[in-house]
Amino acid sequence: MNRAEQTARPHTAREVEQKFRVHGLFTIPDLSTLPGVSAVDDLGVAELESAYYDTDDLRLARESITLRRRTGDDEGWHLKLPAGGVGARDEVRLPLDAGDVPPPALTALVHVITRTAPLRLVSTLRTTRARQLIRSGDHDAGELVDDTVHVVGADGTVAARFRELELEERHGGPLIATVATALTEAGAVGGEFVAKVVRALGPNATAPPEVPELPVPRPKDPAHDTLVAYLSLHVRALRAADVAFRREPADPEAVHQLRVAARRLRSGLRSFRPVLDRPWAEELRAELAWFARSLGDLREGDVLRERLEHHCADLPPDLPATEVKLLLAEVLGGSVADARTRVGELLDDERYLALHDRLVRAVAQPLTRPDAERPARDVLPRLVEKAWTRLDGAAQDLADDSPDAEWHAARLAAKRARYAAEAVAPVLGGDAKAFAKQIEKITEILGEHQDAAMAAAKARELANSDHASADVAFALGVLASNERALVHAARAAFADAWPNVRRTKWRKWMET
Repeated sequence: MNRAEQTARPHTAREVEQKFRVHGLFTIPDLSTLPGVSAVDDLGVAELESAYYDTDDLRLARESITLRRRTGDDEGWHLKLPAGGVGARDEVRLPLDAGDVPPPALTALVHVITRTAPLRLVSTLRTTRARQLIRSGDHDAGELVDDTVHVVGADGTVAARFRELELEERHGGPLIATVATALTEAGAVGGEFVAKVVRALGPNATAPPEVPELPVPRPKDPAHDTLVAYLSLHVRALRAADVAFRREPADPEAVHQLRVAARRLRSGLRSFRPVLDRPWAEELRAELAWFARSLGDLREGDVLRERLEHHCADLPPDLPATEVKLLLAEVLGGSVADARTRVGELLDDERYLALHDRLVRAVAQPLTRPDAERPARDVLPRLVEKAWTRLDGAAQDLADDSPDAEWHAARLAAKRARYAAEAVAPVLGGDAKAFAKQIEKITEILGEHQDAAMAAAKARELANSDHASADVAFALGVLASNERALVHAARAAFADAWPNVRRTKWRKWMET
């Protein structure tokens, strides 16, 4: 790594733009005559060259991700990531002096997509760009870019040529829609969003991602289809959370979503176990369990610190709440920072990347038993019923004086039942969704119970440690008592809610 790579920090900008296909003789209408447009400034013409990098199977392009090195106008290294919504992307940028090959600071962000596949130059585009700034009063509403693009082959010759317009929002507003309408009325073809390099690379770049987004199966379709759709949904969620963590490691939500996706995948493999090859499913579940456990210190540390700091506000005014917060920041903050570093290293671990290879294969071709070919409406209800039976057994044994461990076991059973119900609800419809909503109520109560129990234990531990002065130790003891009160409140809430959740009407759809 050279000095520039060591010091450069990626800069991210959100762009929202619409693209329009036009022919070579297309004439842009006079935008200055449109209502709401105060002026159209000609920003001139620029030449630029963009070298695009991808894997041999174009994994980035197939995920609507582009990585390029641009010279000329708007020079730099640019990684563009989908940001939700048509035409919305986050552009992560580094200067050209980051190197002549894709810089690690950018490639690391998409490592879960590329994994061990090397990046190579896949296309070079030379563009002549004419720009117009569209103004509305004192504001820049948007920018219209008219690009004539030459696709350059490996031998330096022009292999293809096309023209397109880009309408990028700045302050946006209804004026952008007015401009877009004027362009389409003049003959521009909008309503699609395809990156230039994707157009240049052809059909292979528009192939489905290696983990595709799948439609919801029908009740009469094989149960296999529901399994695959479920796996695809949560593998994609795991990847999205991976990229989010790499971009913002300090965001607690990113590691939470990583853990949730791993747990949903593991729970789904358990719920679908009767239609799966048992050794295959258990091996994959074991790897997912390893990964989820590896995230535990960070996720639990984040939750504990946030909860205890928040509940310091409930301490009596004569207790040193500020000093307690400082201690929490020192002790828990340090352990959370260490855990965050370990998670960052974990995401580049060979075992973790190999897990993603296995998940890709699981979506493409899961190992199933013959029952997986039977209709979903005949197979899926009994899979949820099994999860419900385990939950019912665990919940029936609970009492107000039961150990925390038993309540935690019931929480895990509730989450498995909820995940099982949510896995089949899109296919089986309203009754399954209603059942899932009932189980969700229980998981939230039991989740609060677990968080309060862990917070009480941690506050008590810190009170008895060498870190706390006498006054701070006393305050931490009060905090622990308050958390135990919340534990018992959660137990009472569960006792109130459980009889309704257990009503037979929520489970009649399982009787097939």
